[in-house]
Parts: sequence; structure tokens; C-alpha cells
Amino acid sequence: SVVDENENDENEEIIDTTNVISNYENIFSIYPNPVKDELTITTEVRVEEITIYDVYGRQAMSQQVNETTSQQVVNVAGLNSGIYFVRITTEDGEIVKRFVKN
Repeated sequence: SVVDENENDENEEIIDTTNVISNYENIFSIYPNPVKDELTITTEVRVEEITIYDVYGRQAMSQQVNETTSQQVVNVAGLNSGIYFVRITTEDGEIVKRFVKN
């Protein structure tokens, strides 16, 4: 059934290690997207820093992360509307994800 298929997809992302980079991206989730005020980042690895860039690659904001929590909230209310990229720096490397600010 369709439900089983979706459940299997989620499990494969965690278990399947054939493509490490792809799996690494899958352990990050950012929402809501588009975002109005607060961007939430959930992850399974320890985040060290969160940096947001505009479409021109200029740094719009940066946030040091000290807690070892699985969820980080970034206040983006001060950003202009548009497309941004969030760079999540971890002890194992960096992941960049695109989001839209309303």
C-alpha cells in the first residue's frame, strides 16, 4: 500500500549508507518554508553555527549554537522578503539549504 511505501522511504534515509552525502542532507529539516518570523532547523547531529546568506551570497545573519539540542530556532523576522540560503555548520561538515522569506 501507499502508506507502507512512505514508511519505507523514511527508514531507508536513515539506514541506507550507499550515498553518505545524500543521507547527511536528509538528517536536516528546515521549516516552515516559506518562513515569516522563525525558521526552525531540526537535525540529528550537533550544530555549531547557523549562517544565512541572501541570493547574492552576502551574509545576512549568523547565529552561534551552544546547546546540543536537536532543534534550533532562528529569528528571521528582520530579513527582507526573498530567497535565502541557510548554512548549517556541524562538527562533521556543512549543509546548505534554500528557503524563502515572506
